[in-house]
Amino acid sequence: MLKNYDEALEELLQRTSIKQPIEDYPLLKANHLVLAENIYVQYDTPFFSNSAMDGYALGGDPCQCSEWQITNRIAAGDPLSNATLQTGEAARIFTGAPIPPGTSAVIQQENTKIENNTLTLTSQIKKGQNIRYQGEELKKGDILLTQGHRLTPASVALLASQGYQNVKIYKPLTIWVYSTGNELINPGQPLSSGKIFDANRYLLITWLQKTRHHVIDAGILPDNRDKTEIALKKAAKEADIIISSGGVSVGEEDHVHAALQQLGQLIFWKLAIKPGKPFAWGQINSKIFFMLPGNPVSTLVTFQQLVIPALRHLAGETLQNCLPKTILAQAQFEKRKTQARREFLRVRVDYSQSPAHVSLLNNQGSAMLATFSQANGLAEIPENTPVHKGDFIKIYPLDYSL
Repeated sequence: MLKNYDEALEELLQRTSIKQPIEDYPLLKANHLVLAENIYVQYDTPFFSNSAMDGYALGGDPCQCSEWQITNRIAAGDPLSNATLQTGEAARIFTGAPIPPGTSAVIQQENTKIENNTLTLTSQIKKGQNIRYQGEELKKGDILLTQGHRLTPASVALLASQGYQNVKIYKPLTIWVYSTGNELINPGQPLSSGKIFDANRYLLITWLQKTRHHVIDAGILPDNRDKTEIALKKAAKEADIIISSGGVSVGEEDHVHAALQQLGQLIFWKLAIKPGKPFAWGQINSKIFFMLPGNPVSTLVTFQQLVIPALRHLAGETLQNCLPKTILAQAQFEKRKTQARREFLRVRVDYSQSPAHVSLLNNQGSAMLATFSQANGLAEIPENTPVHKGDFIKIYPLDYSL
């Protein structure tokens, strides 16, 4: 019996877990890698109470004073002052400068009038206004980022703001990528009768190159059982993850499936989805092996919907972060013919509309790669479910991220 998509994804994520060693990485080289430990706040943030803008620090309750004498000047980078502002005293202060003791508020310079070094206000102000207090954003000892967080430029900046120079991350995966089939040749080779250019390997490798993983172009495997087994044995020794496309159907020349059963364990094969039914995965010497269908669209759909979530989990991300992201969009098409398998259709989402509109692209065959250059999403159509114009349907954005 074919597995449905939800069951297959749940099982895949449950049975794939991080096995990568932990490494110490310089912060500037850690972007897009996954934290291997919780990171804690080292310093209150702000480190000290400071001014939120250029203006004047006011001593005493602003509701009880009508004028202030300017007695001091404090710039960003100046040391913290021990001198207390007395009632009726003010200090010229700049954004980020430390707040002197006794300050009740900071008034914007635009809302003041100064004559003979005496300051008066041209607008009302509340106690505590325009002061960023020590620790109001982050408290020392709190968790800053959790284990399993994939670092982004923003989180790298956050770590830098706390003085971190190095972080412990999970070592990036080494991924070998094959295509299979005697009919395949590389782009640039002469095109002879019965041959086609290999597109799947180029799709997968360039997609994976957007990550920090080590991606190995393992070439094209011929339709030969012995050569396939030799290649997979080598990959299982050197790679963390093996990915192939083609050779997982039931034809006499589809040898990858048989080679896996000889060398390792087939965990599951065939899904109740369209396209992508022949998808399979297993293990060789504890190394995960993903076997994608040979049709280009089937390769793309199964890679996005199944392999990418698993790769994120294997790289150390939390389970929740690995689940594919979805949106709801309003169908601008009719699809009355239903399928017993769940369908993933190539669509174009118009985000300028509210709610977002989704249009169906022509030529939905699993060998039709051209429409993917126009698609920016996959529409999920549940089993035995028609689509009517105006229905809200689930969309998986297609942005080739990982």
